[in-house]
Amino acid sequence: MDSTAAVPQPALHPTEPDPEVTDLLLIRHGRSADVVPGSPESLDPPLHADGVRQVAALTRRLAGRTIDAVYASHLVRAIETARPLAEGRGLQVESIDDLEEVRLGDWGGGEFRRRAATADPEWVTWSRTGKWDGIPGGEGDAVFRSRVAAAIEAIALAHLGQTVAVVAHGGVINAYLSDALGIERSLWLTVENTSISFVRVTPYGHYVVVAGDCQHLYDPVLGPAG
Repeated sequence: MDSTAAVPQPALHPTEPDPEVTDLLLIRHGRSADVVPGSPESLDPPLHADGVRQVAALTRRLAGRTIDAVYASHLVRAIETARPLAEGRGLQVESIDDLEEVRLGDWGGGEFRRRAATADPEWVTWSRTGKWDGIPGGEGDAVFRSRVAAAIEAIALAHLGQTVAVVAHGGVINAYLSDALGIERSLWLTVENTSISFVRVTPYGHYVVVAGDCQHLYDPVLGPAG
């Protein structure tokens, strides 16, 4: 090339799929239904009516995006979020147990929600650690991160050159990004319901295109209207 010729800025977005790269759309499920702690429904709540509306907005947002496969955790709120993305493309939702949210032990079955809602002192102290350790009977931070990373990396490896939607949970998305980017805290990103985190998985590293994007719901910089 002529050393005096003007050279354009490198393009950030490739025009053609790279056969060595997987584009991951990590999507949190829609808002889940309110639950009574300890009730049978608290173990696996479906979507709230607001969650159904969020999923509709997400589906419209991604209507023009090529998606080659759709995965979800086995929990109802994730399946109900993933299904419209799959059905609109003639795909099936592939359910993977290891995409389940962190296993909360004694704080499961709605107890975690109750403690958060009441600003329980034990919950407040735990929440400041940024990790999943310290919950009685819980899965623990290292085990959770390892489980999630193995599941999502296996998905990426199975879909080289493609775009995959992975519908999971806020803790799962945080844990995966923390592990992939070497971030010590496992709770560092605000993950809105139906938000999208776009990660490009390559043989030479992970590239975050966007994290926690919820523009189909509201502008996260300006905050929700009203």
